[in-house]
Amino acid sequence: MKLFLKTISRALRNFFRMLDAITSKKKRFIRLNPFARGKIIFFDKKKLKFLSLFSRGENDSSTLDEVFSKYGYRLDGMARTDNIYVEYKRIIALGKEPLIIDCGSNIGAATYFFSYEFPKARVIGIELERSNFELAKKNNRGNPNIKSIHAAIGPEKGSVDIANPNETNKDAFRAKLSSKNEIGSIAMMSIPNVQELYSDAIPFITKIDIEGFENQLFSKNIQWMNEFYLIALEVHDWMLPNQATSKNFLSEHSKLNRDFYLRGDTVFSIKN
Repeated sequence: MKLFLKTISRALRNFFRMLDAITSKKKRFIRLNPFARGKIIFFDKKKLKFLSLFSRGENDSSTLDEVFSKYGYRLDGMARTDNIYVEYKRIIALGKEPLIIDCGSNIGAATYFFSYEFPKARVIGIELERSNFELAKKNNRGNPNIKSIHAAIGPEKGSVDIANPNETNKDAFRAKLSSKNEIGSIAMMSIPNVQELYSDAIPFITKIDIEGFENQLFSKNIQWMNEFYLIALEVHDWMLPNQATSKNFLSEHSKLNRDFYLRGDTVFSIKN
């Protein structure tokens, strides 16, 4: 009975959210089906297109809402918005692919969004947890510009373990450094490692949502920061108090000629 009521409550919330999206000039994506499991369909009011991704349940459904219904990675509304799209067109005019790396791609929703928004870009999704990675591949199959990689992103090559393997929230898995590459450990690669795989592409956007492991990512080997025009980083000090997980990023960012724009818990760092 509780599950039934929860399902109905979710359906009603999504129904009213859909009505709000239809009438709101600020909302871009309209979610067309209210239930949390299965194929979730959205309508893009800007491009007048339908798009769909798969969800296993409440966690995945919420992730899709964050990216699409709430338009979490929207780039409009900033003083630098036009600059970002001009840079994309500049790279295309050179006959090159803009390189977008989605660090912590989860079920591939943000990977899908960035490929959809920048269809001539090469988009690489890096995901730590195996079942999320498999769904990310499913959600992005058929798009030759997307490559999904099962790995952790960090400051250098190495290996990690999942710090919270019993976590039931599929978008909250955290990495911890592994002292040696044991059976079951997950490969860790750096952003320069990804760049080497796609050396003909020009760095454009890095999106980072790695549940606090950003303290490791920005601890060393950060020369790539000023190569990417836009860095979108979700910070996690709110989730991991007394650990200063944003300290290394803020320290390195302050040394560079980049603008800093904060929207919610996502920092947009834009090259000048």
